[in-house]
Amino acid sequence: MKVLNNIVSGASRQFGREFRRVGANIILKGANSYTIKHANSQPKVEQDYDNDQIAQKIEELNNLNFASTNKENVSILIDITDSLILTLKFNGNTTLNELASINELIHLYNDKFEYGTLLLDDDFKDKIITYLDIKRKELFSTWKKFNNDINNHISINLERAKSKRKSKTIAVLLGIPLLGLQWAYLRFPAGYTIMSILLAFTIIVPLINLVLLIMILFMTKETFDLQFNQEYIYFSNFNIKLETINPEIR
Repeated sequence: MKVLNNIVSGASRQFGREFRRVGANIILKGANSYTIKHANSQPKVEQDYDNDQIAQKIEELNNLNFASTNKENVSILIDITDSLILTLKFNGNTTLNELASINELIHLYNDKFEYGTLLLDDDFKDKIITYLDIKRKELFSTWKKFNNDINNHISINLERAKSKRKSKTIAVLLGIPLLGLQWAYLRFPAGYTIMSILLAFTIIVPLINLVLLIMILFMTKETFDLQFNQEYIYFSNFNIKLETINPEIR
């Protein structure tokens, strides 16, 4: 019996240390340190997600110099239009995390394109102008699809996140018995809930559950969402509207 008591006591102490560490880390960590769980990626919200390729294209546009002839300038406009067409490829959350940089790239492209077309003589006519018109319309179609892909991705995932959104009230009600039931609801590792129930007769585990219950109880709704409804917060925060691209040359 003494051996059994020692085993239970040791397990209780070990679980208490581990449970306290994990619980404190999850509850007390800052709102800027969580990761968003997704099928193919886990981006951290606070990081800078500017893609190197996009940053390079922005730098190239900033350093762009137009030529002295109409034909050369139209060729430059075709090149930068082609480059943007290749860039506007939707890639799930990776693209969402790059939206600010992509928006900057489109804005810069629009400025350069407008400036470049102003350099063309009004009476300049050449088949290369027709090709530029085709490319401009291709870019417009690409941009529309890109925009629709973004909106659809956000809309679908936001609805899914809403359906999975955890309730602070339910978490508190489940936590009141001090058995750790709220941790299963909040998707903590299953082992912590099981051990919490098995070691409910000890002092340390119910005390930990009580402390964490009180912390949840006094959380604001926004803080609770930041900690336990991360996907909902992530997808509900996208307000960036991409720059408009005009399909016309002038």
